[in-house]
Amino acid sequence: MIESLDAFTVTVEYGPSHTTFLLHPKGQREPTARMHKDSAYDARSSLRVYTGARLDEPGGYVSEFEAMTAQRVKMGTIRYRERTWRPDEWTFTQHDLGVLSGLPEGLGSTLRHSFPLRAVLDHFWGDALFSYRLRFRSPESEGFALVRLAGVRARYKVTVRDPRISRLLVLACVTQFNTYATSDPRKAAQEYLMPMPPRSRAAGRHPGR
Repeated sequence: MIESLDAFTVTVEYGPSHTTFLLHPKGQREPTARMHKDSAYDARSSLRVYTGARLDEPGGYVSEFEAMTAQRVKMGTIRYRERTWRPDEWTFTQHDLGVLSGLPEGLGSTLRHSFPLRAVLDHFWGDALFSYRLRFRSPESEGFALVRLAGVRARYKVTVRDPRISRLLVLACVTQFNTYATSDPRKAAQEYLMPMPPRSRAAGRHPGR
């Protein structure tokens, strides 16, 4: 069960008609869960979470903004707000734990996402050269840490400090970060592989004819 994991990594696979996240427990090469949708990464549809020995047992639903159990019980929400003069604002709201704020942790993460360095270091070079660590916590919970590991391709490491934290909601946080706050050339490549919609005759007709 993914809800018992306290340390794992997440990798992403992209295709023009699918997006898949694989969850690997610490020290294991084989994934213990996968998130999947039959559409490109930027399509507004939820990912289905699968667990079990064959990764085919329903485990819940995840989007960039929320997570639900397999019975569609909502676990909470994720919010992200980009800011210019201060670090971006991350909010992890779990129904039974309240609100946890996500802040950069460590000198490198803090400097990279603070003005003026963030104004000259774009996502591509920053992500390729530096890891970025976010620590989510509140006075009531030690929360969890999310790290976007350095490299051209996006990979994530999660360490859970509070066993009450919903791993499904953590995966929603990973999904939102992957969509809005990091670069990966494989995402851009999918835009060129997407088929163009057929052009109607009316669309190509001169408006004066």
